[in-house]
Amino acid sequence: MVRYHELGYSTFKEYFEEFIKTLLPTNKTYEYFVDWNKVRKLALRHRENIKELNRLYGMDQEEAKFELRKILQENPSVLPVIPTLIAERSNKGKINVYDPDKMKFLEFDFTPHFLTDNETNSIVEFCEKSGVLEILTKIQNLDEYLLGVEVGLDTNARKGRSGDIFERMVLKLIKKHLPQYVSLVPQDRTFSLYETIGRTRKEKAKRHDFVVYHRGQPVATIEVNFYNSTGSKPIEIVGSYITLNRAAKEKGIIFVWITDGPAWKKMKEPLLRGMKEIDWVVNYSQLPKLLAYFNSINWEMGRS
Repeated sequence: MVRYHELGYSTFKEYFEEFIKTLLPTNKTYEYFVDWNKVRKLALRHRENIKELNRLYGMDQEEAKFELRKILQENPSVLPVIPTLIAERSNKGKINVYDPDKMKFLEFDFTPHFLTDNETNSIVEFCEKSGVLEILTKIQNLDEYLLGVEVGLDTNARKGRSGDIFERMVLKLIKKHLPQYVSLVPQDRTFSLYETIGRTRKEKAKRHDFVVYHRGQPVATIEVNFYNSTGSKPIEIVGSYITLNRAAKEKGIIFVWITDGPAWKKMKEPLLRGMKEIDWVVNYSQLPKLLAYFNSINWEMGRS
């Protein structure tokens, strides 16, 4: 069970009530919304080819189709730009589309390559039917347009970015409280408890979010996650962390689970199951209490 006394609580109830009460309503920092470095990099990669396609601005449809055929055959490096204009991440440069008029699936290859006349006509037809041709003839500044497209596509990465942001929040807080005689290694390649619970040496062991070292030896592993919404993943995590906690005890290692997010208010049952089996479970607000305790015993708990 969670060692609530060491965290400064008189009862488990007191500890659990504060855990729920102090859950963060969100982990959105300013960097959550848009990864501007990635967006700018993706938008700028097409800059030279966009200049070619800008020639179509102001043309009528027939004139634009003729000019696009010419551009595609003279400069096939513009091909990867086309899916991006309609916010499509193509699979290895290829897009499959069902054409209801032809009653069959068509494959379009947007990897840079020299096109036959038939391929050129096919790509131009794709641009006309998908609306790309209208974009090219109606939008004067494709640089700014593509920047907007990449911002929109980047919002799909927010879910994954959310976990990374919480890890960085935790890392910053841990470093603030960690004494100099202890070192912290994110995503350590050299130590993993996962190797002790069924993986062979040939398999790549999963890495812990953080491993704490004292006197050159691993003394603690830390797993970090944040849940905005309920689902099966948090429930699965509880079971795996209970197993990890047992493996840690066998090796004399501290296992710490730092978890947060409003979803836990609706998933108290699996959370309680984990707290009954795992020694150290805290949310972001309780983390300083945990670190203060470990510092007071010089991070020797796992070996005592």
